[in-house]
Amino acid sequence: MKTQDIAQYYRESQDFLAERKRRQVRQLVLLNNLQRGDQNIASTLLITLFNRVLSNLYDDKLQIRFLPSQGITQNQINSYNVLAQSDYLEMEKPKLDYDWSWDTLFFGRGYCETLQFDKKQKIMKPSVINPLVFGYDPYFEEVQSWRYYWKWITKSKWDIKRLIKKGVITGITEPEEIATGIEPDLWDYKIRRDAAKKAIEPAGDTIAGDVYQILEFYGYDDNGNKMVYWLDKGFNKILMEQKLNLKDGEDGMSKWPIVVKEAFREPHSSVVFSVADLLEDKHRAKSVLLNLAFIAAKDRANPIYGYNPDKVRDISQFFQRQINQHIPMDDESAVWPLNTEDPMSAGLIQFIALLTQEANDPMGTGSIGEPAKTSRRETATHDAIEQQLNDMAQSLQSKVMQFGESEFWSHWFHRYAKNAKDLKTKIANIVGVKGVESQEIDFKDFNTDFPPGVFVYSAKEAEYKELVMRRDLMQLYPQLAQTIEPEGMRNFNKHVFFPKFLNDPSLIDSIFPKTLDELRASEENEILAKDEYVPTNEEDNHESHLYIHRAVFPKSIACWFHIKEHEERLAIQKKQVMMQQQMLQQQMMQEQMQPQLKVAGGSPQEAASPLKTAISQTNQSI
Repeated sequence: MKTQDIAQYYRESQDFLAERKRRQVRQLVLLNNLQRGDQNIASTLLITLFNRVLSNLYDDKLQIRFLPSQGITQNQINSYNVLAQSDYLEMEKPKLDYDWSWDTLFFGRGYCETLQFDKKQKIMKPSVINPLVFGYDPYFEEVQSWRYYWKWITKSKWDIKRLIKKGVITGITEPEEIATGIEPDLWDYKIRRDAAKKAIEPAGDTIAGDVYQILEFYGYDDNGNKMVYWLDKGFNKILMEQKLNLKDGEDGMSKWPIVVKEAFREPHSSVVFSVADLLEDKHRAKSVLLNLAFIAAKDRANPIYGYNPDKVRDISQFFQRQINQHIPMDDESAVWPLNTEDPMSAGLIQFIALLTQEANDPMGTGSIGEPAKTSRRETATHDAIEQQLNDMAQSLQSKVMQFGESEFWSHWFHRYAKNAKDLKTKIANIVGVKGVESQEIDFKDFNTDFPPGVFVYSAKEAEYKELVMRRDLMQLYPQLAQTIEPEGMRNFNKHVFFPKFLNDPSLIDSIFPKTLDELRASEENEILAKDEYVPTNEEDNHESHLYIHRAVFPKSIACWFHIKEHEERLAIQKKQVMMQQQMLQQQMMQEQMQPQLKVAGGSPQEAASPLKTAISQTNQSI
């Protein structure tokens, strides 16, 4: 690809995004309350609601689980899940998620780059890209369909020298051979923010000649290979070109190493909406009304008076403003106020409240400053459920963000798979209720032709379902305790009820020591995990076995068949028990009828046979 081709693509993308970026900078000024002053009040509506939405979404930690696919064993899946938990902290994913979520909500899109992999530390190095210095192909909706995308990266003179020495940058011998400075339309927001604070226009370029802006451009070469190029600011020289050799796409092709999260997306379009887009007009309107209130308050505190000079003896005393001041005048009507009307009418106050409500509704944040109304009789579980229901108002944004999260962990897997031969092993550290636990990961587990599936779910939604289940269990427990036999009740308590209320699952075995059936079922799980068939026994406690086997996730094919056999045997047992109970009930009914028949005469045997009694009576009559 030639420099003029890259420049043409860049201008195409920049023309498409220029107006949106200008609007985003304007919204950033509103968010940071930069329009305030001694004579001006800026509304905090935008930042208040934005932070609330961000807090709710960031608090909803998305959970991931890898799922088996063709040729992947359960042990491999376990290794992926353990390493993902360890890398979550090692990659500083919580901080990355905050920045990523912040960009997604405010700009409408958040971009995370997944290209870098540190072989020495054996970990992927993701990074969040500032949307103000990022551009993409406007003609295609999906990331992997883009013909190109780009971002501006800033380097110092010493960065350039080091990269020339290492051979990364070619075609020049000194940094001075390329243009310096920063493009004014793409300058970092800090400069624009500082300029807004000073009420001046941001500088168009840097004064010092030791700051270099390089265009990092991702596109195709003439042979259809995905490439990354570095161009100087003036689009005069290609400083670096490198083939993307990730092999994480179909047919061994490389995917673009970027993952996108979107806030409010219009289907079948590249158009997205942000929180700032939805609130900007309401924020500005409320600022205007607040300033009207500010002006009204100043007018009421400093009223203007008219006076009759012929009836006021000394007008200078009006400007002294002393306590208990007495001003001599010949007529009480000699002075009158001019600004008696209060512009802050009840209608205006109601309109300000309406604007706030209009801003709250699409965000699903509830009323600002309005506490939840709860009864004293409501339980903590009920209150928690109500809170979860309020939080679920933003579940749509959370679910949309799950798409990007799933793609992120797919990239994570492929980065390890690409480098597996060189990595050998790694110690994964998991922080749990028992402290830090370590496990050695063999990267041979990543050598597979079929990548695993990735399942992402909302922790907040799972918590809500858990709370509802706890409430239902508490309500049903008294009835269950009266209807279920002791052994079944023990299984219910151990495997269903107590695990829902204990924070430490390890306490279960101390409260309910494992039975022989449970120990045998656990041993069977190890064999079933290898997809080896294990027969069931008629004398097994099938309920206990089922609780243990069903807890395995994901399950092998052998495990599914084993569970099915237990279910069939349990169904037969229940049918036999039911038949025995029916026979016992019939016997009891017959025994209850015997005393009544004795009173009428005859032996118990005769009384038990109405047909025999009728025959006997017939013979006697003959």
